[in-house]
Amino acid sequence: MNGNKFPIFDPTVEMNTNEENPAIRKSDLNKKKCGLLWNSKIGGDKLMHFVLAELEKKGITPSEIVELKKEYDTRPAKRKMYEEMAEKCDFVITAVGD
Repeated sequence: MNGNKFPIFDPTVEMNTNEENPAIRKSDLNKKKCGLLWNSKIGGDKLMHFVLAELEKKGITPSEIVELKKEYDTRPAKRKMYEEMAEKCDFVITAVGD
């Protein structure tokens, strides 16, 4: 080596130790309308149904299930779909597959 120095970068960062406060819920999810939105990848719908089954094991039984599927897995859902979710659902579970 001819005496040139190369910088060495340390990629570590200090942990963020701020406490997070979850959103305050107005009520529980039981008997609410549940939307299931998946991105159309294989297996995403199965994952959402698994999560829904886990909720039901904990005594959370939605009054209605609204299943929604994005047109493309790599793009955001269209505005119309978000509006439909807001109109028809009290809460939404979303998932990806593969």
